[in-house]
Formats: sequence, C-alpha cells, structure tokens
Amino acid sequence: RFVSSVCPLGNHANSKQPPPQEEQQSSSTTTTTTTTPLIPKRLWNALCIQSNIQSDTTWGNISKKQIRSLSNSLTNLVVYMSGKGIFKEEFVTAGGISTKDVNMSTMSSKKMDGLYVCGEVLNVDGVTGGFNFMNCWSTGFMAGVGAATFVIGESL
Repeated sequence: RFVSSVCPLGNHANSKQPPPQEEQQSSSTTTTTTTTPLIPKRLWNALCIQSNIQSDTTWGNISKKQIRSLSNSLTNLVVYMSGKGIFKEEFVTAGGISTKDVNMSTMSSKKMDGLYVCGEVLNVDGVTGGFNFMNCWSTGFMAGVGAATFVIGESL
C-alpha cells in the first residue's frame, strides 16, 4: 500500500497565504473536462471515477459528498501494489544527470538555477525489483515541491 498526495499545494492548513487560485470553472463545465496545470488529464479522470463522479456531472450538480471524496483523493491517494511485473528482473536505464550534480533534498540542479529533475532523468541503474516506480514517484514529488517552493518563494 502506498499513500500519496497528488496535489501537495492543496494543503495550506498551516499557511498564512491562501492557496494559488486556478481559473474558475463554469457551473456548466463537466468535471472530467476540467483542466489543471497541476494534474495530468488521465489522472484527473481516474480520480473523478474513484470519487464516484460520473463523466457527465457538471460542477453545478456535484454533491458535497463527491467534492469531499475528490478532495480526499487529491490529498490522500491510496494505491495498492499487488506484486512485481511480468519480467524476472526489473531494471532502470543507465545514463542521465549525475546525482552528484543534484541537491537530493529538493531535486534541484546544482548547475542550473530553477531546474528540477526526477525519475529516469537521473543517472541511476541496476536491478530494482520494481522499485523504479517508487524512485520516480518519490523524486517526482520532491522535485515538484522543490520547484513550487522556488516559484512561489515560500516553503511548503
């Protein structure tokens, strides 16, 4: 079991600043045609389905229960892993940016200010037994938080 926040910017409970504002959605816009720069469309659609929101539901007709469910999915997504893939040895590709050139706590480049890297962009290789996904998700989360902190200028 893996629990993750799809939208780490959504948790502003301890912040004195309001969360960044997205473009206001029309009440006649369907939830699944909503676009956001923070969440890929396929993931957004999967989160809507997980929250029991039908594809033809408009924002004007969404229930409070569905909104709470979607909010929970965004900030506390549970993913169950059932085992390894079909290959006997999972491995990552070699090559990429040296980890010596990356601040591993923020995933920022030591050579270029404002550049954040993650996953297979990094020079890591070896038999991983399927843990490459975890590496990609973890470094992706750290890079996202690091980049957001860089852009808005405050720690998240």
